[in-house]
Amino acid sequence: MEIRNILTILFISAGFLCFAASTIGVFRMKDFYCRSHAAGICGSAGLIFSGLGLFIYEGVNITGIKILLVMLAVCLSSPIGTHIICKVAYKQALAAEAECACNRVEKKEEN
Repeated sequence: MEIRNILTILFISAGFLCFAASTIGVFRMKDFYCRSHAAGICGSAGLIFSGLGLFIYEGVNITGIKILLVMLAVCLSSPIGTHIICKVAYKQALAAEAECACNRVEKKEEN
């Protein structure tokens, strides 16, 4: 087995684990904001790992460059989309859960 294939398997497996963590985070978190945070961070990390694995497998050619360009476009637009959705939810006065960890941190900082 070539080193390229081993790196491909490692990166795509890491991407799969990030996507799985994102899915678990979306289902396990209680708050909308925590769910969107888990989906945004782990989804972007999973895309980066999977895209790098596919690029390593494909090599430096036109298809590899297309993979990098798609990965770059999604990595730029996904966090922006998540931010806009959360900002609209905040402006619509969607309340956060009282038991959310981020609320506990804010309360400690106020005291």
